[in-house]
Amino acid sequence: MVHVLASIGFSLVALATLSFILLMLAASRDAILQALGAEMAPMAHAPRHVVRVRTAGRWQAAQTVAAQPKRAAA
Repeated sequence: MVHVLASIGFSLVALATLSFILLMLAASRDAILQALGAEMAPMAHAPRHVVRVRTAGRWQAAQTVAAQPKRAAA
């Protein structure tokens, strides 16, 4: 019984330590990325166009993203 209680206690301490480490890393995320030289650039989104789609016998408006032409690698 003592081993079971010790195991549960050790698991709780290990889980609390891990969550504390993750919390501290999340709090200093910007400083870590700056030290590594990594920049968080915003993603470029393609413009959305409203199109009409015929489904289930009626017209419904849906938003789609224009397909970007892609070339095969030479």
